[in-house]
Amino acid sequence: MQAGLAVAMLKLLVLGILLHGVSLSGQDEAPPKADGIPGEPLFDYASIRLPEEHIPFFLHNNRHIATACKKDSYCPYKKHLENLKYCWGYEKSCRPEFRFGYPVCTYVDMGWTDTLESAQDIFWKQADFGYAGERLEELLVLCQPKETHDSSLVCSRYLQYCRAANLYLDLRNIKRNHDRFKEDFLQSGEIGGHCALDTRTLTSQGQRKSPLQSWFAELQSYTQLNFRPLEDAKCDVVIEKPTYFMKLDAGVNMYHHFCDFINLYITQHINNSFSTDVYIVMWDTSSYGYGDLFSDTWKAFTDYDVIHLKTYDSKRVCFKEAVFSLLPRMRYGLFYNTPLISGCQNTGLFRAFSQHVLHRLNITQEGPKDGKIRVTILARSTEYRKILNQNELSRLNSFSLLHICLLLFCMLAGNLGFWIS
Repeated sequence: MQAGLAVAMLKLLVLGILLHGVSLSGQDEAPPKADGIPGEPLFDYASIRLPEEHIPFFLHNNRHIATACKKDSYCPYKKHLENLKYCWGYEKSCRPEFRFGYPVCTYVDMGWTDTLESAQDIFWKQADFGYAGERLEELLVLCQPKETHDSSLVCSRYLQYCRAANLYLDLRNIKRNHDRFKEDFLQSGEIGGHCALDTRTLTSQGQRKSPLQSWFAELQSYTQLNFRPLEDAKCDVVIEKPTYFMKLDAGVNMYHHFCDFINLYITQHINNSFSTDVYIVMWDTSSYGYGDLFSDTWKAFTDYDVIHLKTYDSKRVCFKEAVFSLLPRMRYGLFYNTPLISGCQNTGLFRAFSQHVLHRLNITQEGPKDGKIRVTILARSTEYRKILNQNELSRLNSFSLLHICLLLFCMLAGNLGFWIS
């Protein structure tokens, strides 16, 4: 009886540690130094690389760094230590008045709800940090470790986001064709880990199985292995760095490709880590390359080139930490398939994403200019999708309050180009 109770308590302890580690561990931020070396900071604060406005929110979720900052005379963020109540909004400890932002609704869309307050809450969960909060609430342990160095698999509902430890991937016998997202690419035993697999729960999450909506096709063959991949030397390649797997939408289209980027940003929030010392692996089951007109944007997320999955063909690859990122065309996801309630605006999530990318890419704003409203028109130079009254818009420069800049979006020898008019 006592032995059974001890085992049950151990399982609960492991589950609690695992779920806490998934949501708010900051898994790839270097821990502060316990004993500072005279003349050196206790933490590599330069590695944070976040907009100044985001620092108190980051410190709220990384109290170990805030504690080091408090003790460290070299910490550049001491002024933010008074604002540790500030939070993104998805944290359980976050009070509404300290959120990064909150939606503003001007009228009630009766097709959705009947009060302004509930309209705000709906918009918050559809298009703001409440969306990340709902994904955190959904997390399920699908493969539970029994010992310290075991594997693990934790996913949100429908396997739209997953995180794995000590993941085993056997690509020795795979077959590639023209299909970028082949659903039977991996067979039983070719992906998995040494952990207790909840097969019933895993197989019940396939309702939204689709290439850019779920990771179910890739993880449905996840196998409970009878060996420890890393410790038993079953890997030809061991990837030490945290790795994000992504299935990408069209890289030649700004709208579609930024669905990739914003979902990666939301995934970083779920992981509570914004480190760029990570690998990004493009999950593509074809043998083709990938045309990417916005490749510079990756610098906001990683210090390295994006890796094509075929790089690891014919090898058994083990990933110490792997994340399967939120996808660009998820049902009720952001932002390709987002059904939004009408009458609401002011999403803090998109504002934070914009600030984050601009900061990481070192893009600065010139202005605002006194007495001038700057308007940039992005126009296509193709036969279709033209702005019919484009010439009339250009003539708005005659108004003293307006400064109009017309950018012609075009393709130049396979690269993105802009002509300024």
